[in-house]
Amino acid sequence: MPRVLIAALVLLVVGACGPFGSIGIPTATASSVAVQSSDLPSGMQRCDLSGNINDYLKKIQTKDPATYTTIKEQWAGAQKDGATDADVEFYTDTAAHCTALASNGSQIGTATYKLVVNFVFKFKDQASAEKGYNSDSIFGFSAASLKSSQVPVVEGTATALGPNSIVLTLAISNQTFYVAVWQNKEFMVILGVLNIDSAADKKIAQAENGRIH
Repeated sequence: MPRVLIAALVLLVVGACGPFGSIGIPTATASSVAVQSSDLPSGMQRCDLSGNINDYLKKIQTKDPATYTTIKEQWAGAQKDGATDADVEFYTDTAAHCTALASNGSQIGTATYKLVVNFVFKFKDQASAEKGYNSDSIFGFSAASLKSSQVPVVEGTATALGPNSIVLTLAISNQTFYVAVWQNKEFMVILGVLNIDSAADKKIAQAENGRIH
């Protein structure tokens, strides 16, 4: 085969590999990493609130101004730390619960129904994501807040989510909580799972983390 043709083929292969050097693997985005219905137990439905964080803020601006103000400020803080994109996902067991969340985000901590809340931030680089992991917060969920909660937590590689990770699990009366915050490459993830069994909680987090590349 002529050398010119070989060189052309090499250039085509390199071009197809993309930034991560893997043919056919697209660059991960906040939305591609975020929780998907296939990660969850059957019967869970995605709420209309879900999607890009700016769209989410528009949807709650008039319905839930208090939550809007808080999340807008927290998103602005993440952007100062280098966040370039974010995705928000809400899943519950009924349409009525989705509707309730749109007008009162503060009920997340008191929900007695099945609920998944997920924020995925993509930062400009890994160093920025590591900084975000140590400082950024959404709905009061952050690595720092979990550490100071006076509830036993699991940290680091023991979580199966990487060295920069922390997981809190808690059962109170008729509620169960699984809250995980972690950083992997240029992504920071905040995942809250309420009232779903512990095996499923871990599966959801690991499926999400596995989409980071």
